[in-house]
Amino acid sequence: MHPARRAGRGRLLGPLVAVALGALPLLGPPATARADDPPGGTTYYVDSRSGNDSASGTSAATPWRSLDQVNRTTFRPGDRILLKAGGSWQGQLWPKGSGEEHRPIVIGDYGKGPKPRIQGEGRVDDAVRLFNQEYWQIRDLDVSNAVPATGTPGENLRDLRGIHVSGDDSRRLDHFVIERVDVHDVTGEVNWISGSVSNNAPGIHFKTGWDGSKKTGGIIFDTTVPDITAPPATPTVLNDIQVRHSTVRNTSFAGIVVKQYTGDGKDANGNTIATPTGWGTRTSATDTTFTPHTKVTIRDNYITQAGTAYGCNGIYLTNVRGALVDHNVVDATGTSGIETYYSDDVVIQRNEVYRTQQKAGGADSNGIDADKGTTRVVIQYNFVHDNGDGFLLCQFAFGDVVVRYNIVSGNSRYPIYLHSDKAATAEVYNNTVYNATSRYVVYGYGSSLAARYDLHDNAFYSSVADASLTTSPTITYGRNFYGGATLPVPATDTAARTGDPLFRDPAVSGPYGTAATGPQLSTALGFAPAKGSPLIDGAAATPDNGGRDYIGTRLYQGAPDTGAVEYRQ
Repeated sequence: MHPARRAGRGRLLGPLVAVALGALPLLGPPATARADDPPGGTTYYVDSRSGNDSASGTSAATPWRSLDQVNRTTFRPGDRILLKAGGSWQGQLWPKGSGEEHRPIVIGDYGKGPKPRIQGEGRVDDAVRLFNQEYWQIRDLDVSNAVPATGTPGENLRDLRGIHVSGDDSRRLDHFVIERVDVHDVTGEVNWISGSVSNNAPGIHFKTGWDGSKKTGGIIFDTTVPDITAPPATPTVLNDIQVRHSTVRNTSFAGIVVKQYTGDGKDANGNTIATPTGWGTRTSATDTTFTPHTKVTIRDNYITQAGTAYGCNGIYLTNVRGALVDHNVVDATGTSGIETYYSDDVVIQRNEVYRTQQKAGGADSNGIDADKGTTRVVIQYNFVHDNGDGFLLCQFAFGDVVVRYNIVSGNSRYPIYLHSDKAATAEVYNNTVYNATSRYVVYGYGSSLAARYDLHDNAFYSSVADASLTTSPTITYGRNFYGGATLPVPATDTAARTGDPLFRDPAVSGPYGTAATGPQLSTALGFAPAKGSPLIDGAAATPDNGGRDYIGTRLYQGAPDTGAVEYRQ
């Protein structure tokens, strides 16, 4: 150990009491300040109790009453539509018009009381809708769209969404900000891309194709075409999507979805009737037909599907280029907490994902999944625990991903699941993986073992003896630490170390993230190395490593520690 380096750590990081108190500024949510109102424009007021559609609507003393009045109005850049706090409306909110750069149209609230409620009640496809519009900000609403349950589970599921932003006019549509909204109880049907129709059930359909699948739920961004048999030459692209400081509860299929049209629509018999465009699928990393949505940020949200058997993905990012998924809590979803699919340049960081389970015919139950055709994906600084699988690397056809400085614990089936094709690569380093239930620590099988995986400088711990770490000629293990019960150290890891990692307090039992707290990333600091730990200075420096560890500690030029957390004095 270099004495100057260790001393430097102590000065930089401060006392350990900061950790115990959760005083970790890099882990906390940013300040929530209301965005400045756009310049110019007219403010319109809507009151469901005392409003009058014959009034001017331009003051709190002369508000409109109905959504119909709002929906038949074309608003102009800089306008604001304010709904009275405590008010409730049934049906669809679809105001017309577009803003412009620096002068968006804002939907928000006024007065004191609960957020204004927009209740679709399953009578409209979208409770809140924008179509071929741009420069909108939607704030401070309570949105639902549920068909009441019947005697047969699933029969009340429909093609429904809470908030839906879409278009088909072959241009780029810019700037959609959704913040401080609460979207809940959307009874969307569950449609899977492939599978067997013999597994269909009420509200659950298989083999619906790309365009027919995974487009229901809480907050959906997608595009389409006017005529699926004669699509235009140019796609519609959504740019600058932001969802922040919001909650999404018990919505199916998903919580938040971003998706592009590709042209594989099917009839009732499963026959393709659409003309393919290829905009939403991806044949290679350089596919010029692939036309993703751009500049997507999903930050500081709470998503849970704990109250529905049909809530599958938490965050489903498909057909995006340039995306950040940061500081969200994703709890009790089905299939995948956070999934990327046919996407490029995505960073997934500082999220807590837990209790993912199989639901509604889905085969998976992972915390975070880099899936088919995903390139330049970085997964870092996440706390992924108590799911079926921790990380699923499922890059069929091609892809590349970096998984670093995450803490993975309590996942019951495969803490790390390798399931990519031979054209894919993955670098998995400086993660802490704690296993107390599974017979596997790292699992892969079949053709997935032809992909190139490099797993180095990780701290693997298992209290289950002989928990397997899958090997193949294309999986390289290097400089990892294998602790706990006896683990079968892969032969390729010639610099492996074994023993007791001396975690500070591995009996992690919460608190875990809620809507009120955000991700409880500091809960996982029980897996940090204690004084004298063999993890200290046990790793090698990795180029382009992001510069920080799990809790935001700056990495040093010398040897870093093995695992996700640098030692703190």
